[in-house]
Amino acid sequence: MRSRLRWVSISQIVQLVLGLLIVLWAGSYWCAHLGQTHLVVYGAIIHLYGIGLLSVSVVQLVRLAGIDYNAPVLIVQHELQSLRKLRTMCERTLLFLGFIVWIPFAFIALRAIGLDVWLSSPATLWWNLGVSVIIGALVIWLSYRFNHKFEHDSAGAALRAAQAELDDFKE
Repeated sequence: MRSRLRWVSISQIVQLVLGLLIVLWAGSYWCAHLGQTHLVVYGAIIHLYGIGLLSVSVVQLVRLAGIDYNAPVLIVQHELQSLRKLRTMCERTLLFLGFIVWIPFAFIALRAIGLDVWLSSPATLWWNLGVSVIIGALVIWLSYRFNHKFEHDSAGAALRAAQAELDDFKE
């Protein structure tokens, strides 16, 4: 079971590194553009998303490290179920935010090639934001509508396998 959960830890470490890279890049981006409000906002939104990735990873890694593998099977099962619920909640949150955070990423990329969307067409930003929020809300609604499938997928194969291993041991 520990080896199965090691894969969960590795995936969270990868997410933590990705979050750290995003935080460092976005922080330096918005600090370098303090005179241009819309660029600071783009960078700050991406920065906050990176902090979210970091936070989610740290919380899950702490939970994984806190599992007492010598505890009774029911307690370990409870801890894994709690971790699974946490992962589902975090996946939903990051999924919704992903529908929003792509906008500043795209607009920064466009600015890098010489097109500042905010200066040339501010309505484009608002339309993209509105559509993204609507699509994100629809996807989140679907994740609740098909909750069993979403929970199954967001738990990940390694966590499901560890839970199945405990279920077999219990019987």
